[in-house]
Amino acid sequence: MTEQQHYPVPTPDQVEALMDNPDLVWEDVPAAEAPPVLTETDAEEVMVVRSLRMPLELDRRIRAEAEARGVTWSELLRDWAAIELAALSDDQPISRADAMRALASIPPRRTA
Repeated sequence: MTEQQHYPVPTPDQVEALMDNPDLVWEDVPAAEAPPVLTETDAEEVMVVRSLRMPLELDRRIRAEAEARGVTWSELLRDWAAIELAALSDDQPISRADAMRALASIPPRRTA
């Protein structure tokens, strides 16, 4: 059995201090070890992984909807996020409960 190596885990304050360090310059790092520099075009193609916790029933409903539309779960959530963000930039969102109250306050249309 090999000995397991344990590395110290920095605190959030230590990480922040390191990242704010003006002496941390990527030019000092060999090119083969430096992180890639992304152009704006490259950045548009980068996909970021996010972890998300949700109730099991909500997950099942989203998966079923994605399957019905013939897309992946991720594609569906990306589409919904893009739609919501577009709506937020053009509109002032209200809660569903407020919308239902507003609709309920409209008197029924009288027909002859």
